[in-house]
Amino acid sequence: MTAASDGNRSVYVVAADDTVRRALSEHRSGPAGWNVAMLSVTRDLPPEPDAIVVVDLDDPAVQSGSVEVVRTSGFAGPILILGNNGAARVPEDEPIARPVRLGTLLARIDAHWTVATDPGTIALGPYEFVSADRVLRDAANDVVIRLTELEHKLLSYLAAAGGGLIDRDQLLECVWGYNTQADTHTVETHIWRLRQKIETDDPASRFLVTEAGGYRLLLAGSDSGG
Repeated sequence: MTAASDGNRSVYVVAADDTVRRALSEHRSGPAGWNVAMLSVTRDLPPEPDAIVVVDLDDPAVQSGSVEVVRTSGFAGPILILGNNGAARVPEDEPIARPVRLGTLLARIDAHWTVATDPGTIALGPYEFVSADRVLRDAANDVVIRLTELEHKLLSYLAAAGGGLIDRDQLLECVWGYNTQADTHTVETHIWRLRQKIETDDPASRFLVTEAGGYRLLLAGSDSGG
């Protein structure tokens, strides 16, 4: 379960009908999921600061106007714009090309909340993962390993799973955002490079493990793996 599975999280849908809201609700609503609701740009603004807004409108002028109303209301969180049509206003606006797969939309929402939820400092093998500094720090041996932005996102996403298994397709969607230049081989290559960077002769440094087509981190208190 990722950090996005917090019952306090809200997704608001701006659309002509409730198709997207119902689809999201069926997969992620309820006590352990998200609060998914329709958002009226004439009555309900602004949504809470840590919410995510999904805009699903076909008319380019209406779509663009709706995004502008949400932004001018003071909302600074992510707006996912299905089809876009030039409606993006700021870097937090994310266009998603049509046709939109439900799995892709769910993954993009997950990714925004995972990235927004800083895991702080957690123990990973002989290291401390200091998310804010993007480093793995081995104080005992005076070693600091600096992480690239992508390495940091990978570890943050896996850490948010709490030791749970994340498959390659999920990493591809949530970390890479289904970039057209990326595939599951891209995930495997980056995992391999990260292992080369962090693993030593100390078995404890092998906390990033492969299992049944996916990956997980061995956290303190989690089951050991191979």
